[in-house]
Amino acid sequence: MKIESIEISVFELPMYPATIQLTDIGTPPETRWRRALMGSSQVPVQVIRVITDEGIEGVCTVGDWRYAEMSWQQLAQLRALAIGECPLDRDRLWSKLSAAARFFEPAWFGGFDNALWDIGGKAAGVPVAKLLGDALPSARAYYNTAGSTPEALIEDGAAALDAGFSVLKDHLAFGFEENLRVFKQFRETFGDDVGLMHDAAGITYSYDEALQIGRLLEELNFIWLEEPLEDRQHANYVKLCNMLDIPIAGAETLMHDPDLGALWLETGACDILRVNARHGTTALLRLAKFAQARGANVEPNTYGPLFGLIHAHVACGIENIDFFEGKPPESGAEMGEAIGLLNPVRPENGHVTYPDTPGWGAEWDWKQFEKKRVAVL
Repeated sequence: MKIESIEISVFELPMYPATIQLTDIGTPPETRWRRALMGSSQVPVQVIRVITDEGIEGVCTVGDWRYAEMSWQQLAQLRALAIGECPLDRDRLWSKLSAAARFFEPAWFGGFDNALWDIGGKAAGVPVAKLLGDALPSARAYYNTAGSTPEALIEDGAAALDAGFSVLKDHLAFGFEENLRVFKQFRETFGDDVGLMHDAAGITYSYDEALQIGRLLEELNFIWLEEPLEDRQHANYVKLCNMLDIPIAGAETLMHDPDLGALWLETGACDILRVNARHGTTALLRLAKFAQARGANVEPNTYGPLFGLIHAHVACGIENIDFFEGKPPESGAEMGEAIGLLNPVRPENGHVTYPDTPGWGAEWDWKQFEKKRVAVL
């Protein structure tokens, strides 16, 4: 089998744009910032199709819900290096395309790699989850609470529990002292049987604050503490992991470089490695095996590529992944349906599963796909 052509379809969907709002919350000389995503707007979303000489096609979004584009230069480079190659030889293609990454980010071809896994599953007649290991028939999903006040967050979390979720993750950004108070309020309100996590992506803690946060979360039996410091504070992360028993989930902003993620895990700068299949399922699987040899998990962040389908496969198929992150975006399934995907992932009773059909199992209304498409590259 040979790759015959590579095509990218471009759509415009309402989602968070690639801009953020920053609020100064620090005092000189250490200015600190609180981050917030801007309101939604129409942004480009790309879907890649890899077509073979045997009629099997691999289809995937280029990114996930937010990181969604391949440049014209990357596409030209991809075509020059991949057309004529065997799509089933994923390791060879990973090596070849990685050698061209000097002028791009390391995992620039992740969407293409995912399309190869789709072809591989279709050629073998099995879902990709079975190629990955098929560890579970379904995976537990956690819910990201939303709200601008503690009361609103608690109300949202309660609704998620009523819908069948058993694990909630917050992104509290009220400030160090207020966050400490609200963590206690969450545990008192939700009780001991509900799993809780804290993601500090929306706030900037100092090392001492992160240490205090971690110690309180240990007392409150939180599952993990995520991104408590800027990812590039390697030395502080190593100290924090050594000082705390609660697992530290990190390296999220380094996910574009799988080797950096492995380095953070190997050097003890995180206990749980955040990953995303938008950088390629081959990279994610390699990191999972690397982590498993060290007794650690990798955990995919956000809804993931192909409107949740790929992260459903990897969460079910890879043994050392415990969770599927249910959102963002809030309307991920609806985005997929808008461009013709008939079976995007929606958690049910706090769990997700994968389609029991070959490849990623995506079902498309191709007439809707072509109707909503604004360009073909």
